[in-house]
Amino acid sequence: MTHRHFALKPRRNPNSQEIGLRIANIFGRYFLKTDHLHYGYWPGDLPVTLENLPKAQELYADFLRRSIPEGVSSILDIGCGTGHNAEVLLGNGYRVDCVSPSAYLSEIVRKKLGDRGTLYECTFESLPPERKYDCLLFSESFQYIDLDTVFARMPEFLNPGGYVIISDFFRIPGEGTSAMGGGHRLSRFREKLAASPFHLLREEDITENTAPNLQLVNEALQQVAVPIRDLVIDELSNRHRWIWLPGKWFGKFFLRRKLDKLDYKYFSGSRNAENFKTHKRYCLFVLKQNSLEETASINRPAELDGAAS
Repeated sequence: MTHRHFALKPRRNPNSQEIGLRIANIFGRYFLKTDHLHYGYWPGDLPVTLENLPKAQELYADFLRRSIPEGVSSILDIGCGTGHNAEVLLGNGYRVDCVSPSAYLSEIVRKKLGDRGTLYECTFESLPPERKYDCLLFSESFQYIDLDTVFARMPEFLNPGGYVIISDFFRIPGEGTSAMGGGHRLSRFREKLAASPFHLLREEDITENTAPNLQLVNEALQQVAVPIRDLVIDELSNRHRWIWLPGKWFGKFFLRRKLDKLDYKYFSGSRNAENFKTHKRYCLFVLKQNSLEETASINRPAELDGAAS
């Protein structure tokens, strides 16, 4: 795969997202023989088990492929992960280029896709508008891009009348506290879409089909991570009691608040399917770029419309 690298801004703090992607990739390759990093698509007749996760992920990739409008031949996969979706699309005759800001994942993509297409190793914000495509694909990457930036830049990469496919989760108001971060506010996304040079062709809520992933995550945390955590804490508390005594300022003020936050987020059992459905909506959006006439009509001042009538 042709490789184009553009300098990324240095990070001041460790990138927890990058670490999480590496752990997920290592776990999937070793235990499940898959490097697909995306959520699975769980139909009602597929039992939610870890062994079935690769099948659910294949169904998700097929769901995306079937969502591509007719007439599309070239696709830019923005935030391509390990290149799994791109590989599926290439196998179905599409011309696919990829965008990846992760050096770790980019290496996997290059090995997987070979010389098929171009890999831009950069963020979408810093991507140069060298080529235009029939369709832009954001599969669980849209949440990481600023809404103003993404709607402003998408037309730079589209052929006239091009399409955008967004498959990702969004935040919605819900009771209690979400144990899972991420996602743009769904209401704000709709506001930005309404003011953009795109219109909505299709919308599908697949929260019920993706939330079971959180059931698997919760089971893994409760059955594996929690026992390991407890063993580590017991060992540390026995060896270094001064850190864990509640009356000691170091343990109380520098560790306890962070530990409590991590405990709720990962070990309390709250990171589950029901919590996800309460605070998130996983949606597929298919957008089409407006024609020049449609854009002019949207931007025409109201007084001109009145005069024309």
